[in-house]
Amino acid sequence: MHPDRETSSYGESHLRMLRVVARGDRHDPHDLTIGLRFEGRLDAMVPGETVKNLVHRVVRDHEGSAPVETLAIAICEHVLGAHSSIGRARVEIAEQPWTRLDAGGKAQGQAFTPAGAERRTAVVVGSGTRVAVQAGLENLVLLRTGPFKPAAPGRTSSETASDAPPRLYVAALGARWSYSGGEIAFAPYRIGIRQAIVDTFAWHTGPSALDTLRAMADVLLVSYQDIAQVTLTLQERPYRPVDLLELALEPDRVFVAHDEPVGLLEVSVERSGI
Repeated sequence: MHPDRETSSYGESHLRMLRVVARGDRHDPHDLTIGLRFEGRLDAMVPGETVKNLVHRVVRDHEGSAPVETLAIAICEHVLGAHSSIGRARVEIAEQPWTRLDAGGKAQGQAFTPAGAERRTAVVVGSGTRVAVQAGLENLVLLRTGPFKPAAPGRTSSETASDAPPRLYVAALGARWSYSGGEIAFAPYRIGIRQAIVDTFAWHTGPSALDTLRAMADVLLVSYQDIAQVTLTLQERPYRPVDLLELALEPDRVFVAHDEPVGLLEVSVERSGI
């Protein structure tokens, strides 16, 4: 017996492509990983090769300087417009940034190296009449060599007792934020949001990393009224002091990386009244 109602989905994942936008002698690489998931009639599934060709055309024809959020919206709209059997489409994009090589004191127009492990991300869900946009970043690696909590009363932040060394905190931060609408200046927002996250991590003096995550979320919701919800995660990469007696009084301490355990913190805050 078949169920009265069935929800099924299909799609394509990990479509890797590198688009190079040429502006004279200056080239701009866009290293993209795209995933798509569709809900609709399974008896009218769109072939995978057709989906890939459509994505390749949209990426090729899209404005080179446009942010990944705008590209995800364009792919979603083209898919829904070209295939009526699809009732709902979800498009996910992750972009690996590249940075120009500096040779002889001059940035090269056509030579690059990966700009670290950080990724820009975007998720767009559309039904043909409504669209939801979520932006984010992954694997922003951050390091603090001092404690999160303020210095004890009567002591400055630079005064540290020999028996209480500064805590070394290394973590990979992920952030996702949902917009209340689709008419957003995505690129300036992304730059400002990332800077607010970095500034808060660097300067906030709360009692813990979790408190700092909460402060980040508060700053983003206060500063950007078009953000409806924000989720922040920190995955700690633990480093422990070397336990050597002769290093006990040294101002520069040695830390050893540990693979396990890995601490994970997450804070999700939704704007009130929505």
